[in-house]
Amino acid sequence: MENNVLHENREPIRKLHPLWMFAEFLKSIKGLFFFFIFLSVVLGFSSHSIFSIYGFIGICLFLCYQIVSILLEWKHFGYSIQDDELFIKKGRFLTIKRYFPINRIQSLNQSTPFFHRLFGLTSLLIDAGSSDKDSSIKLEMISIQDANDIKKQLSKLGNGTIDITEEDHTNEETALEDTKQKLKKHYEISVKEILVASLTSLRLLFFLTLVYSVYSEISHFFSIDQYVDQFIDIFLSSWFLTITGIVLLLVLSMLYGVLKTYIQYGGFTVASDSNHIYIAKGKINTTYSSIAKDRIQALTMNSSFVHKLLHIVQVKMISATDTEDEVIQASNVLFPFIHKYRARNLIAEVTQEFHIKNNMMRIPRSSILVKLLRTMILWLLIPVFLYYFYPGFWYIATIIFALTILSQIVSGLYSSYSINGSFMQIEKGALSTKFFITNRDKIERLIVTETAIQRKLGLASMKIISRAKPTKTTTIHDIPKEAANRYYEWYLEGTRGQVPRPPSCLAFIDKN
Repeated sequence: MENNVLHENREPIRKLHPLWMFAEFLKSIKGLFFFFIFLSVVLGFSSHSIFSIYGFIGICLFLCYQIVSILLEWKHFGYSIQDDELFIKKGRFLTIKRYFPINRIQSLNQSTPFFHRLFGLTSLLIDAGSSDKDSSIKLEMISIQDANDIKKQLSKLGNGTIDITEEDHTNEETALEDTKQKLKKHYEISVKEILVASLTSLRLLFFLTLVYSVYSEISHFFSIDQYVDQFIDIFLSSWFLTITGIVLLLVLSMLYGVLKTYIQYGGFTVASDSNHIYIAKGKINTTYSSIAKDRIQALTMNSSFVHKLLHIVQVKMISATDTEDEVIQASNVLFPFIHKYRARNLIAEVTQEFHIKNNMMRIPRSSILVKLLRTMILWLLIPVFLYYFYPGFWYIATIIFALTILSQIVSGLYSSYSINGSFMQIEKGALSTKFFITNRDKIERLIVTETAIQRKLGLASMKIISRAKPTKTTTIHDIPKEAANRYYEWYLEGTRGQVPRPPSCLAFIDKN
């Protein structure tokens, strides 16, 4: 980032659409509504105390502050692109001007919620490549034409970060289809994948939770208990109606899961050119994102217990542009639901860098003892506490004991690791699994530690810290100490360009 006070003669400052103020005010009302629910349900405040004269004054003061604050933020916010810089002006009561070099922009995410699309608006999230935490630039509720102009200018003046524009289109999916001549399309989510992911996810349970939550909220304002009881009595009056009710509830749960997954991931496509990966998704709320391939620091493949049985994984990218922003985190999903073996082939095809090796070394079986000692508080102390003080919950104690013991044994038997040239691979987990692969050049730090018990068994733990904001840490426990030495030498050789130091010089951290 560079400060530049000399650039005053630039193109006219553009502003957000005035509807942005209305949307922000609605967010404030929504937050106030949930605050009232918190006061009523959690803290037990009555409606009379909340809407007393003091409560009414507090509400009026809050709304007045929000209105003034939103008006000032909209008035002071502006942006423009000229020469080789992106200019941003923002602030509520204090105005800040910032200048971002366009050649440092790393990625762009475009989101078009259904409400925005009704008015021909969209939102851009630009990662300016700055080292500070405020490096993401949000341009919310701008016209699609303005978004197209911005992307054209970024592509023309920058380093080729943005290669796709949306001329005369209202969503990203159409733009991606129209540019298929210059992009290679690698993946498009299928109906089968959406169905399998929906029926094997926890969204079936979320539907029941949603129904109960709606019922609880309505019952606070209206007396509906007697009607609900009558409705339940009808279904319990005979076996046929009971089974019919259960089937109907399951069907509604499945439809909710399929609809939710389709809205979120419908139309999910992955395409690429020589330098960038482009991802488009969504049917109602559409999202388009691009990321430079050289910004990908690592890849992960995660699989829950049910998905593990079906060999389904979710592939995510860890990139240097990672932040805690929800939009950027969501855009880092490379493949949401895909068969494990197909994912391995597509990863090499899309990234052109990451190649996964099938043969990996298992951690020693002696690691099971260390893992059981490390989790003793879960499989021993908590069950004993429940047995002694809450004997009625003996079954919960038994489940905790059995699952913890089983998970640690499976983790000790199946966790694995390997080095493949300049790549490091780690696979760990028990009931669910996580696979991690990174390039030696993308590792920020590699730390080897050992405890007293590990030292006696010739084991060690290894932490791999990847570049991101904040940094991402991946840990594998209880690998052979000789392997830890070798991996540390491998890391030093690649990152420092020095002759590997002997094992006696390695930086081990002793945890007694």
